[in-house]
Amino acid sequence: MEENFQQEGISLIDLIKVLLSRIKLLIFVLIVGCVAGGAFGFMRSNNIDYYGTSVEFYVNPKLASGMTIENESQYGVYGAYGRHVMDNIVKLLSSESFAEQLMLEENNLPKKGITTSLDEKIDAALAKQVEAANALQEKEVATEAKLAAIEVRKEAQKYVDETYETLNEAWMLAGNPGEFDLSGYLSGSLLNGKEVYVNQEMRDAYLYWDTYAKDALEKAEEAEQQAIKVETEAIKNAKAKEKEVLEVTEIALEEWRETKNYEPQLQKIKEAVSYSYLEDNADTEDAANLARSFIYVKISVLNDEEFAFDLLQIIKREVPIYVEANMAVPSGYEGTNCQRVTRMDQVALTNADFQRNQTLKFGILVGAAAFVIVCVILILVDVSDKRLRDYEVLTKRFNVPILGVVPTIEPLNHEAQKKRNGKTEV
Repeated sequence: MEENFQQEGISLIDLIKVLLSRIKLLIFVLIVGCVAGGAFGFMRSNNIDYYGTSVEFYVNPKLASGMTIENESQYGVYGAYGRHVMDNIVKLLSSESFAEQLMLEENNLPKKGITTSLDEKIDAALAKQVEAANALQEKEVATEAKLAAIEVRKEAQKYVDETYETLNEAWMLAGNPGEFDLSGYLSGSLLNGKEVYVNQEMRDAYLYWDTYAKDALEKAEEAEQQAIKVETEAIKNAKAKEKEVLEVTEIALEEWRETKNYEPQLQKIKEAVSYSYLEDNADTEDAANLARSFIYVKISVLNDEEFAFDLLQIIKREVPIYVEANMAVPSGYEGTNCQRVTRMDQVALTNADFQRNQTLKFGILVGAAAFVIVCVILILVDVSDKRLRDYEVLTKRFNVPILGVVPTIEPLNHEAQKKRNGKTEV
């Protein structure tokens, strides 16, 4: 008989009856599960604030002189770039090399205060940079002096040419054969009046040549040669100083890369910044066919608003410089323009409802999971119980009448206890 009972199993109505009989327990478990899950979600999302913003840069190739839109290259319509070019620049921006560049100060050196020895190397590199700047200024001054000397020489040559032209015209008007030959006339003989002059105009012109033009030209040529010599030396000195700057700077950078904070800071920047040339809602299938003119930079920093703000300022400064220096230049173009076009790119909290959403999500998930688990446990316990607890089921199963039922003793004891309590109170 027991086997027959087990084989018939339990119906859906029986399951509902089992669950309804334990409704208080189920409600209690649901509430406890929701509270526990919500508390977990709250604690899990507590102190998780993301600060960031988005920055957009417009990029386009510079047209070379004489080039027009009609004969531009294969790199896109209206000066935009193709997918491969944009892929390359995005990879460069996402590299550790550029992340390191974002960690450096404006002088391309690390921040001071990391280690004493590094600070000394930074000071040495800064001193070399000052020397290089002075050498560069000296070179620029020398170049300007050379250009000025060239202009003076050109002006002196102009006077010489004008004087010679005047002399030659006077010579030919006097009926002399050929052109006037300066080498055949000595200034001394002219000044001493030992020569017969063709006319007064020629005499005045020759005296001007002898007393001013020739001397001015000689001095101008000498000044020009001296200026060129000074500029050559200044250029050589500037290059030497620039080489020294590169050497001492690389030494400082190598020591900085060995410090314990370098790699964590590098990873922090790489995780905080992302680059793309596709809009958020762009169809990636069209990326291979459409030319692009924008680079999108997203900043998202965990629990550090000040760092996000500093990173934004560095991004705005360094990205245009880096893109213009490293962007592939198509044939027929002479460079790349990169300029920031966003103006409302202020750092703000980007996950204002994160904690509330996490609390609700985990509260609902854990509460529902606890409710389902308890329901399954109650059903399994009830199914595994082989006792016959309902006389109606007994009649139905075995098709025999019930002659009598022994009442449950607990209710009777309870009623008796109430009566005794009532008499005691009287």
